[in-house]
Amino acid sequence: MYRIVATDMDETFLAADHTVPQANINAILAMRQKGVLFVPASGRAFGSIMGSLRTLPPECLEGSYVISYNGGCINRVGEDKPIVYNQISFDTVQRLFDYAVFAGDIGMHIYTVAGDVWGWGLTDSELAYLDGHMDIKVFEGDSIEFLRDVPLSKCLYVYEDLDVLHELALAMDPALTEGLSTTFSSGRYYEFNPGGVDKGAGIRELAKLLDIPLSEVIACGDSENDMAMLEAAGLSVVVSNATPEAKAVADYVAESSCSDGVFAEVYDKFIA
Repeated sequence: MYRIVATDMDETFLAADHTVPQANINAILAMRQKGVLFVPASGRAFGSIMGSLRTLPPECLEGSYVISYNGGCINRVGEDKPIVYNQISFDTVQRLFDYAVFAGDIGMHIYTVAGDVWGWGLTDSELAYLDGHMDIKVFEGDSIEFLRDVPLSKCLYVYEDLDVLHELALAMDPALTEGLSTTFSSGRYYEFNPGGVDKGAGIRELAKLLDIPLSEVIACGDSENDMAMLEAAGLSVVVSNATPEAKAVADYVAESSCSDGVFAEVYDKFIA
């Protein structure tokens, strides 16, 4: 019996237009009737995740948890203060920001433990992509000194060609990412988390807190930043629009895309 279904948000649980397919809502309600927890697990901040889930009936998330910042924070639903959180040092973010300024063509997100997201060098296309599912505070200039005393959770580079970001990762001085966990997501992000932090670590921590074996966890995803979670869970499912890398580690590749509502397929095949 499965007791947790943990899912990525963008391009997995949410449709391409960032809405929640009705098929997913119906499946979650059926899952909850069987005692299965629905656990969002995203690279985004807790508040941003909850904003995207505002149309769900309350019983979908009642008594559940949210994994944010790629496993860097875990919150109980209804509580803004995380029960688990990790920090990335200001000096590390400063080095990465300085490199972004030097590179010239990439933008950046910087995430605080409190849930604020600061954006630098973002294109109109990136702002349009974020519109409606993530609030971001845009700043200009070549200094992040205003964040020196602010607890930070993670940061990422933005460029709308993932191949370019992979090339950038290979070209960067390894010292810039020493001690960090790195991954790629959404076809546009190169993400930097504290060492040892990923969605796999997040789901293992939550399962330990709830005394639930990983064999009773289903993980759903679509991208490289989901792969650690897919590998940690007892059963891993990817949507039909998943990347080749994610499909390669999944136990099951769904026929459904994110816009179809993959949870209906997960429920019918593995829970019902």
